[in-house]
Amino acid sequence: MWFYLNPGGISLRTFLRFLSPFFIGWVLFFLTVSEGHSQDRVSDVKKVTISAIVNEQTHAIAKHVLKEVYRRIDYEVEFNDLPGERALAWANNGMTDGDVARISGTQKKYTNLIQIKTPVIHFKGVAFTKNITKPIARWEDIREFRIGVVRGVRYSTIGTRGMVPFFANDMTQLFTILDRGRIEIAVAVLDAGKIEIERNFKNSGIHVTGTPLFSSPLYHFINVRNQHLVEKLEHVLNEMTRSGEINEIRKKAIRKLTER
Repeated sequence: MWFYLNPGGISLRTFLRFLSPFFIGWVLFFLTVSEGHSQDRVSDVKKVTISAIVNEQTHAIAKHVLKEVYRRIDYEVEFNDLPGERALAWANNGMTDGDVARISGTQKKYTNLIQIKTPVIHFKGVAFTKNITKPIARWEDIREFRIGVVRGVRYSTIGTRGMVPFFANDMTQLFTILDRGRIEIAVAVLDAGKIEIERNFKNSGIHVTGTPLFSSPLYHFINVRNQHLVEKLEHVLNEMTRSGEINEIRKKAIRKLTER
């Protein structure tokens, strides 16, 4: 049965047939525009990718600090875990946006990196052993022993210059070769070593000996292309240091990492 809009007009069926292509076109146009706006909103989210040393607990602790720092300047941060030296090389070459935390002066060798002046974390580099009883207080005290360090960690690489250390790929390998007697001294960060012992070497007899060989702040480094972030990062880190928040984050991170 035919229905008419008016006695002298076109049929409803004809009208709808005429309208359909235009209607469908407008719907598709609207969906395309909406999707485009949605993608724009996603792309507007500011992100950085930061190099970190794989399976290294000092960097694992510092990550917790940096997540909060970047959140406060409205950035999402992702971490790319890499061997120590490669992590710095990628940050320097612009393959990542920066490196989690290194000793002051790293930018002298890696000239495309900018050091953020306020530290992310402080650390103590110590000697771990199973059997050595000699008092250890300075780098020269470990020269006579078979030594191990993590590859790409600058303070221990610099401190053992002129010696012949074994370069481990990460903390677990470093403590494994110490546990098996292949080395006599493992140089590592105090907090990182304690976490590694608690997680993987609880009854091994590995322990700290002597006093710290090296103590220093660690600083966040960013690639020069991100120099517009320097002032913001320094401001937030300075605020968090003064309020004691960084120390609280560090304590919570150590507890969390130890419980794994």
